[in-house]
Amino acid sequence: MRAIRKSRPAPGLELCEVPEPRAGSGEVLIRVRYAGVCGTDLHIADWDQWAQGRIRPPVVLGHEFAGEIVEVGADVAAEFRVGELVTAEGHIVCGHCRQCRMGDAHICQNTRIIGVDRDGAFADLVAVPAGNVVALNGIPATTGAIMDPLGNAFHAVLAGNAVSGATVLVLGCGPIGCFAVGVAKAAGAASIIASDINPRRLELARTMGAHHVLDARSEDVPRRVAELTRGEGADLVLEMSGSAEAVKQAFGAVRLGGRVHLLGLPKGEVALELSSNLIFKGVTVYGVIGRRMFETWHQMQSFLSSGLLDPTPVITHRFPLEAIDDALHAIRSGEAGKVILEIGS
Repeated sequence: MRAIRKSRPAPGLELCEVPEPRAGSGEVLIRVRYAGVCGTDLHIADWDQWAQGRIRPPVVLGHEFAGEIVEVGADVAAEFRVGELVTAEGHIVCGHCRQCRMGDAHICQNTRIIGVDRDGAFADLVAVPAGNVVALNGIPATTGAIMDPLGNAFHAVLAGNAVSGATVLVLGCGPIGCFAVGVAKAAGAASIIASDINPRRLELARTMGAHHVLDARSEDVPRRVAELTRGEGADLVLEMSGSAEAVKQAFGAVRLGGRVHLLGLPKGEVALELSSNLIFKGVTVYGVIGRRMFETWHQMQSFLSSGLLDPTPVITHRFPLEAIDDALHAIRSGEAGKVILEIGS
């Protein structure tokens, strides 16, 4: 079968023919229709410091996908059937560490990731543990292919039950940031403010429901948020970019007693004056990683199936599997929203 593989410890990816996987015990085999391309894939392709420390070539990339079950392995629940359209949680957890047993499997100590630690979905077929598979139940396969990053946005917005009736500030309007705008709107936010340095992304954020967009290149974000909130600040701030400056803006823009949820990954240390920015303001800080298993997935299914949310405007580019280099170039350009690969019919 066709696959996009990191074949050796060096920059670049390879389109190659590899043996077809089979569904092992407890697994299902999925024929991939669509797969999302994300920053993780870019890191692996570029063979940066993170990739060098984590990836063990050869490995097939791709952890965001949707497709059709074509084989069910032994010891799999009867609810899974051949022909069913599904997606999957890309984080495979152990089920027995302290975090898993306490209901926090999204921070499992022994997490393995599809397309990172084992072969992934940039291929015609992918084998996945049945416990990670999520039926689409009428949700389109294109939407199913982006439910992994969409789930990051759901997790970021809905943690703490702080969004209904709130003023929400989204810092960083990449795909997950734009998804977060849409989720906040669907979840009942009273006002949504979005900030970025890219005009194209600000337009996407407006399309997804932002009431106000701020160009961080030319506007003082905390000051503008104060003006838009009668001097109070935002109830909930979602930092999605990883920019050190945006992290500082988050704590400057949040109201007294508000919440800051951090999803973006800074490249280095971030200096923050804690007394005035966090302690004296009584701010609650929450770190967002992955999706809560499987609470976030049920939330997504409810919002998507009911029509409360349509995330597809964020998908701006589609490429065939063979054009993976073009897909990565689109991401690097800064002009793309969500990029997906069209793999099967």
